[in-house]
Parts: sequence; C-alpha cells; structure tokens
Amino acid sequence: MLRIDENSGTLVAPQASGLVESPPDREELLGLITSSWDAFSAELGLSGIRLVAREPVPYVDLLGYDEPNQRVVVILVTGDTVEWQLGRALGAAADVASWDQERLREIEASLENVDGAQSPSLVLIAGGYDPRALTTIDWLASRHDVPVFAYTVAMVRFGNERLLTVRREPAEDSAPDVNAMLQHQGTTQREEEPAPAEPTS
Repeated sequence: MLRIDENSGTLVAPQASGLVESPPDREELLGLITSSWDAFSAELGLSGIRLVAREPVPYVDLLGYDEPNQRVVVILVTGDTVEWQLGRALGAAADVASWDQERLREIEASLENVDGAQSPSLVLIAGGYDPRALTTIDWLASRHDVPVFAYTVAMVRFGNERLLTVRREPAEDSAPDVNAMLQHQGTTQREEEPAPAEPTS
C-alpha cells in the first residue's frame, strides 16, 4: 500500500505508526459490500458475478449469479476469525444446491437459467481464518476442484480516512485462479453429461 502525497504529487510508503488495522464489523462490512458490489467484486477478481440478493435465507449472507457459467454463487461474510465459518459456509452451499428452479426463481427471475448439474461456487469473506479452515479450503480447491474461494479483509485507518484491504487466501501465488477454476468446472460438468441415446429402429 502506498500513500499519495498530495503536496509533491508522488507515491510514498506510509509510516507504520500512521496505520491502524482492525478486523471489520460484520454488519458494516456486509452493508458496504452490498452497496458497492461492482467495486468490491472487481477487487476480488470476481467482476463476472452479479449480486442478486442479500440474506435470501438466514444462513446465506449474499447470493450471486455467475451468468457466463450459469452457476449460483453463495457468499458468506464474517467479521472476525471464528472456528465454525467454513462448516457454516459448506452447509449453506449444500442447501442452496438442493434448490429447484422454482425456488431459485422466487429469489431472482434470471436464476431460472442456472445449470442444476453444477454445484454452487462458494466465496468466503472474513477478517481472518482458523489455520485448519485454510488448509481445508486449499485441499478442496486444489485437490478436488471444488469452487471455494477465501478472502481476508481488514479495515485500515490512515489519518481521517479508512481503507479496506483485501487479500486472497491462501496468500501464495499457487492459489488457484478464480475465473479459470470457475470456467474449468463448467466445462467439466458439460463434458461429463451423457450423450443422447441413439434412436432404435
């Protein structure tokens, strides 16, 4: 992160003493994400996902639609590190996966085009993660091609301004690419669909 020096018109490293980082408040974070989805999703690298509903059911914070891949996206937001966050997220995704087209249409008409053969993508946004949760997320994504993505966010105060920082987890460069993984999942699902039976005479 660099600070813009308005006086000199240059970029300078901010003084560490001037930065105060704190975990975000969940309700504030959820409100900010909802009202600024386009900017926030671009920061995550998820600009192709459209936000369709906030808290459509009590256990789903946000519901998105990945239109190019015809996939529902379940988004869970937690402010601080909690041990149950991954279990709750997987449970929410499993439940959404059971919804039929009529149930999806009740939330948003465009969701009738969702490919029911594909599992929902799962996006976790949190102030931090239990190390075991990150290990599990990496295992699901890299070994089993499960479309689950985690991001750590933090509020940073610099002077009178507040900044929101976003980091993809795991932080290593080896983390699976979001868009490539989503497209791979959709392609794989379609390739595995059985060919129609040949007519018999």
